[in-house]
Amino acid sequence: MRDRDEIVSEVNRGADRLLRRLAEQSDATASPEYRDLLNLIREVDPGYAFDREGRPGAIDAVRQALPAVERDLFDAIIEDYTCELAAAEEALYEVTRAVARQRRQS
Repeated sequence: MRDRDEIVSEVNRGADRLLRRLAEQSDATASPEYRDLLNLIREVDPGYAFDREGRPGAIDAVRQALPAVERDLFDAIIEDYTCELAAAEEALYEVTRAVARQRRQS
């Protein structure tokens, strides 16, 4: 396990890389830098840990264990949460792009 301060420093460097990428190219998606930053952040605290690779299998296992009526409700809840999370990620990404635009203008 790495030292928390070391991880936080790496997160800061990752955020700086993302901001530089966005400052250099106004329409850049910066997807690799963004995904790298997310992966670094999940190491900061156990509350940020996630498992994108294992999640689909786990969700499918829970879904299959439910009766048909509950499956539909479960699917609706998962879809709603996925949309909310995607919207939150997009909002934060747009804030980062706004900061990059401001830096280019000054």
